[in-house]
Amino acid sequence: MVSPKTKRIISYFLFSCLIGIGIFIFGFYLNYTFHPYCLKLGYTLCAAVGEDFYSLYQSSYSFFHFNFIYGKPASLNLVTPYFMPFKYLPATPLLVGWPFVLFSHPDSAYQFFLWISVVLHLLSLYILYLIGKKLKAKPVTIALVLFIWLSYFSILSNWRMGQFNHLAAIFFLFMVAAILYKKKIFTALSWIISLAWKPVTILAFPYFWKRKNKQALILFSSLFIFFTAAYLGYWQLYSPSAIKTFFQTILLQGNRLPLQVHYIDNFGVYALGGEIFFDHGRKIWNVFSLIYPYLVLLFYFFVTLRVKLEKQSERIYYLLFTLATLLMWHKELWESWLVLWLPIVTILLLMSRKRKDKIFILVNIAFLATPSLYYFQQLHPLPLWRFVLIAEKAIPQLLIYLFLIWKLLSGDRKKESIGPVPDR
Repeated sequence: MVSPKTKRIISYFLFSCLIGIGIFIFGFYLNYTFHPYCLKLGYTLCAAVGEDFYSLYQSSYSFFHFNFIYGKPASLNLVTPYFMPFKYLPATPLLVGWPFVLFSHPDSAYQFFLWISVVLHLLSLYILYLIGKKLKAKPVTIALVLFIWLSYFSILSNWRMGQFNHLAAIFFLFMVAAILYKKKIFTALSWIISLAWKPVTILAFPYFWKRKNKQALILFSSLFIFFTAAYLGYWQLYSPSAIKTFFQTILLQGNRLPLQVHYIDNFGVYALGGEIFFDHGRKIWNVFSLIYPYLVLLFYFFVTLRVKLEKQSERIYYLLFTLATLLMWHKELWESWLVLWLPIVTILLLMSRKRKDKIFILVNIAFLATPSLYYFQQLHPLPLWRFVLIAEKAIPQLLIYLFLIWKLLSGDRKKESIGPVPDR
């Protein structure tokens, strides 16, 4: 029989090994991030550096120089190396874009953006520790979570492209921590800042409505509803196509089929459906593509109406579910988007009490957190390899999504409650 002292020694040893390996892998990520080269472990890792960040820089510059930030008018006074259309809400330049235009050169602003991302990523290690402590997770589980946070591969793609999924995910994590520690104002601020980087947490709105978090509701209404309407209304007076251009841009209208079917950087469940049906059953594909987004929204509304959010565990599961729902609904889920699953799977792991749940989550994390099969698909560019490449990332997402629905609708959450005290 192993003594308690020996168990502690083994736990500390495993903890140190996991953190050490995680730091080593993260060091490789940092080297690649600040000294980029073509790394053929992912499609976007050989793409243009910082191209999505330039859309934020350009839109922020245009915003503060009284130019329209959407469509062709946004490219008339170009201050970036090339033009990338801005696809987010006009509150983004106002809330998070303005510090970057203080840099006269967009490349310097991009480097500043990377350093902010790295610092917040490392700060999130402490936030994860606080969440694990509050959830009374075992030290080995916390060590696993910290290792996953340091070694999650798709953050490379996110930083290479200068995308905002990573920062939206981090502030979503902060929001969950603030809820657990009953910090109502920080909960509201974290949600709003996450929305400002990228509105992927917008489906969490019913949570704040049900929990009567007035600060969050006021900020959301004023900054994202009223401000967007006022901004577009102002420009509509000068350009009759302003509102139309806005919706065409953010809703990705036009012929998107080449990016949604057989595109090797699209890892969504919708893309997996394209691999299965598009070439072999076009009629089935037409039906699938029509009903898929509505089916996901139907699940969302059904679960939202069913849950009461009385228990802390139920509230956390629901917030994870809202983010997962938008990821499932979106038809174009690039490699960099996979980083948005990082707070979902790490919090799930910290919440899990049953061994079978932990194993299930870890297996799915192993597929999501590691490099894709892009390199092997390049060696053998066959439809089968393309299917396996996409399925490797899409199936774990589907399984985790169904797991969250099961947790919310089953009685298991009652056994796993992490505190009946409300956060209001």
